[in-house]
Amino acid sequence: MKKALLALFLMLTLLGASLWNVRHLDAFTDELTASLENSRACWERGETPAAVLLAEEALGEWFSAEGYTHVFIRHAEVDGVTNAFYDLLAALGEDDSAVGRAYDRLEARLHMIDAMEHVTVKSVF
Repeated sequence: MKKALLALFLMLTLLGASLWNVRHLDAFTDELTASLENSRACWERGETPAAVLLAEEALGEWFSAEGYTHVFIRHAEVDGVTNAFYDLLAALGEDDSAVGRAYDRLEARLHMIDAMEHVTVKSVF
């Protein structure tokens, strides 16, 4: 009976940790996406310096979460998002048509990270 209770406790603890991780990742990626949407809005209005500043602030938020991201997110995904941030900043510096695609690519990578962590019937079976 003690072993069964211990197993149940461990399962509930793992479930709780998983739910916490999903909620935390949702909030984190939503915050980054909102920052990028604000940056894109500035760029679309022709306010490139403001767009660069907001994108750099989002990159700072990404780097400040290294303690979390390097533990809970696959390293290839962390590298991909970091590279996408720098691709965006480079495109903003060039002020060409690649900027919109750079925003799309970065936001898509953030969405993919968020989606990968959600438990679905497909991911269990």
